[in-house]
Amino acid sequence: MSMQQNTLQRGLGHNIMAFDKYFRIYLKNNLKDHNLNAAEGMVLLSLLENGRKTEGEIFNSIHTSESEITQDQLVQELHYDKSVMTRTMQSLEGKGYVVRAVNPMDSRSFVFSMTENGAAFSEVLMTIMTEWNTAVLDEFSPAEIDLLNDMLARLAQNAKVAGTRERE
Repeated sequence: MSMQQNTLQRGLGHNIMAFDKYFRIYLKNNLKDHNLNAAEGMVLLSLLENGRKTEGEIFNSIHTSESEITQDQLVQELHYDKSVMTRTMQSLEGKGYVVRAVNPMDSRSFVFSMTENGAAFSEVLMTIMTEWNTAVLDEFSPAEIDLLNDMLARLAQNAKVAGTRERE
């Protein structure tokens, strides 16, 4: 491996980890006045994004109604441990942001959906996210943002494959 490749790989991983760290700090700082932590904010964002899908996309991807998602789906989407997700969902339920119901497709699991309080908070959450995006994407052109998003999606997919591959 050349010195340039080695530097690139270390730099890329370092930059992604730094971005993630500062995003979580930003979320934590902006959600603390609302008595929420970063994990709770991420779950509410996922529920918001899930609710924006078309019914056909939802049926094909998760087989539940428009604004419902299972805890396992949240674990996969957000890459949290199951125990962290369990505590997070219990906390959001206790705070009145989400409700739990038996999954109609699998009675052994639950689906979660946003309450009216959760939906009302979504405006605050979207403002927080818009301000983050404006700050971190400052001086990027729309074409650069599209390219960056595409490249990061491909990188994440490659990382998933590489990270879950069994060693031979």
